Amino acid sequence: MKRTTLAIAASAAVTLLLAACGSAVPDEDGGDDGTTAPGEEVRIEVMSNFTSDIARGEVLDELIAEFNAANEGTYEVVSTTEADWPTLQQRIRAMITAGTTPDLFLYNFNPTDLSREQSGALMDWSQYLAEDPEWAARFADVNIDALTMDGQVVGIPGDQSPALVYYHEDLLEQAGFSEFPQTWDEVVALGEALAPEGIGAMAMMTADDAWHTMNVFSYLATSAGGEDAYAPGTSLNNDAVVTAADYTERLLEVSTPDAVGANYSVSSANFLGKRAAAIIDGPWLISSIQSEVEDPCSVKVSPAPVLADSAIPAGYTITDSLNVWGAAKQDDPAREAAVVAWMKFFTSNESAVRMAVDGEYALAVQTELTDEDAERASCQMAQVLEITNAAPTAVVQMGRGITASAQEALPSLLEGLALGQRTPEDFAAALDEANAN
Repeated sequence: MKRTTLAIAASAAVTLLLAACGSAVPDEDGGDDGTTAPGEEVRIEVMSNFTSDIARGEVLDELIAEFNAANEGTYEVVSTTEADWPTLQQRIRAMITAGTTPDLFLYNFNPTDLSREQSGALMDWSQYLAEDPEWAARFADVNIDALTMDGQVVGIPGDQSPALVYYHEDLLEQAGFSEFPQTWDEVVALGEALAPEGIGAMAMMTADDAWHTMNVFSYLATSAGGEDAYAPGTSLNNDAVVTAADYTERLLEVSTPDAVGANYSVSSANFLGKRAAAIIDGPWLISSIQSEVEDPCSVKVSPAPVLADSAIPAGYTITDSLNVWGAAKQDDPAREAAVVAWMKFFTSNESAVRMAVDGEYALAVQTELTDEDAERASCQMAQVLEITNAAPTAVVQMGRGITASAQEALPSLLEGLALGQRTPEDFAAALDEANAN
């Protein structure tokens, strides 16, 4: 799931394909008024990166087959996939621009770029959520609020992977800890206890998007300053960011020796190889734990620690960006009904459980496991769902909301902090300056 960046080449052939995807359904008289003839089966396309060769794609295919069988003669769902996430996002943008918006598509929500949401091409879900309060309650209010614009709900929350603490239980016991530390000061103490053994407290990194380190940083900043510590439009030269930089510097000191300059692969390998006691990552790490750790169930999952005087209650989560199911605005009520029917089926608890347990992919809905489900789930996924369901609030990771200039500057700023070349105050001022560009 970690990021690839492939160049996108435009061609006339792609343009023709996109136009074909948006073709309307002929009417009874063979015309093309965009409506479905009475009694005609409605066919809708679902576009995502859930390819059939990965677990979540296999489950999606199974769910589509079941939905189609149950609605034979009324609705038919077909899946169109693109494995590379950036390519998929570019393709969706091109289709919206060309006026051939897909029936239903998964995209990355960015509050600093609302061109898709404000294009006028997306369906409004507010009526359907209002008519079915039980369905609406499955989604977090904060996500529905984020997707509500000018009184319209422009999408349905798809997934928002929580970044949680994964830790080796035996390494903590070795350092004298019976559970994962509940404060960041205790994490520093954990690192000091493990240092003589050559083991880091947290697997961290400074290269690329500094994902693992920025998860730590985001928890620290929000614990110090609350949910809006680095909200868009907020100056990053503030006390919460300074506090986060101070603790991040300390944690880098008790991380692995190669944390400065490490990328995602190195940092992950340090955790999986037990050169670090813990890591903060998304649930995509679970498959690697299951395949690479000798005793997978010895790896536990925990909410992140908080500062002693935390501005947010313990148990909250930092998340990756929200991915959203957008839908094309339809002139045909039958097609709109088909889209809604599928989305309600896909986001039902039964489907969400199967996606989480069998697809190792948690949807952005409340997901309740039965005892039998929990037994089938991987050791970590059951804990991830429990923590996510209980979280009092969720905040998107800081790196996902800063400008491209700030993202580009981040590695060198973190390295300067770790090497003592920048004070926490210098770090906050420089990051804020880069974020203004």
